This record gives sequence, structure tokens and C-alpha cells, in this order.
Amino acid sequence: ACGRKGRVVPLGQIHSLRPSLQPRAWLDVMASAHTTRDDKNEAMQEILILAKDKEISRWFLEEGILDSLMFILSNYFRNYSSFLRNENPSFACEIPEPFASFKQGGHAFYHARLAANCCVALGKAHCAAVHTEGDLLLMSAYSRGSVPVERQLAQMLFEVPHHMKVMNPAHGAGGQNVNGTNGEMSNDNVGGQPQLQQQFDVEFTLTELSMQQAEDLASSIKALDDGKIDV
Repeated sequence: ACGRKGRVVPLGQIHSLRPSLQPRAWLDVMASAHTTRDDKNEAMQEILILAKDKEISRWFLEEGILDSLMFILSNYFRNYSSFLRNENPSFACEIPEPFASFKQGGHAFYHARLAANCCVALGKAHCAAVHTEGDLLLMSAYSRGSVPVERQLAQMLFEVPHHMKVMNPAHGAGGQNVNGTNGEMSNDNVGGQPQLQQQFDVEFTLTELSMQQAEDLASSIKALDDGKIDV
């Protein structure tokens, strides 16, 4: 559910859809290669509300919402680390995004933090739905909050595979993603026209994390969820 080229329902019309159709519409916004960062931010805000329902959360995970969320997060962590190492971030655009955008309060930081918020919400719902069925003792532990959120997030990342991008080296800059905007249309204009990022140079492969990988990633995501940066 990332980098799709199909049509999406205009954001202004999604709230007028029947409630049963709205999760699909917001997922389509996240998965589209043609929606802007602001569009995806609005979609994630809505997904945070919808994810309070365990059945809807399960549906989001089954439909591949992690593909889009992990695409946003992996690009953010990679580009932030590149700045810290004084390396060129993976921009292939003539208008690179400044480091300030990746710092706390910046546009890229806000975008990635929303993705982290969604991952945490989905992780909680996943564990509450999957790991407590028929186990009253475990259900009690989750309801009391005695299972750390980071652990719940790691459990979801371990148990729910997602697709990660594999760059096409035949395209410029090693096919790297540009502007840290995760394949969506940039809000920057050149000649009055929005710039379409090189989402179409990206292919995806199914990724299954080891528990150690899931725990390491969960630690970084939970820190971002708390407004911190840990890469």
C-alpha cells in the first residue's frame, strides 16, 4: 500500500462518505504516489482516530498500511542520519529539503512523527486484539498498561510483514527518494507546477523483521512518537 498510481477520493469528499467507506479512502490517500505531504498528514490524523477501533486497526494492517508508514519513517531516519554524518541526503530533486525540516518542529519531523503516532496506535490495537483472545490474564496485563508500549510495537512489527522499497539504480541519484516526502507530490512549486517525486522509480519487496530488528526499530519509532529523535 505505497506508491500507487490510481485515483483517490478528493480529501474534501471523504468525510461525506459512509463511515464504512472512509477507512479505505484514507488508506488510498496514504498509498497514493500523487497525494501531497499535507494530504498524508491529514490522512494520518484520521487514521489515528479510526485506529481506536480494534477491528478497523486490524483491517488497516491487513491492507498494508505499514507499507506507507514505514516508507515515511525509513526515509526520515535515513535522511536525518545522513545530515548528522555530514553526508548528502538521498535527494534527487533540484530543491533539497534543509536539515531544519528534519529537526523537532520541522515539516519532515512532523510528517514522520505522525507516522510514528499511527504505528504506536496500530501496535496497541494489534496486541490487544491478537494477544489477548482467550487469555484473560494477558488481557488484564494489557488493560493495566503493564506491557510496555515499545514491546507492543515491536511485537506488531515482528508479526506483521510489510513492503520496503528497493531502489531502481537505473534512475538518477541511485533512484533515491527525494525531498524526504516519501513519494508524494511536493508542496514546492517550480514554474507554478507541483513537482512529482520519483516514486515511480521505486519497487517494493516483502520484508519480515527478526525480533531484534523489530525491537530496535520500535525503540526509534517510540522515541519519535514521544517527540524525540533516536537514530
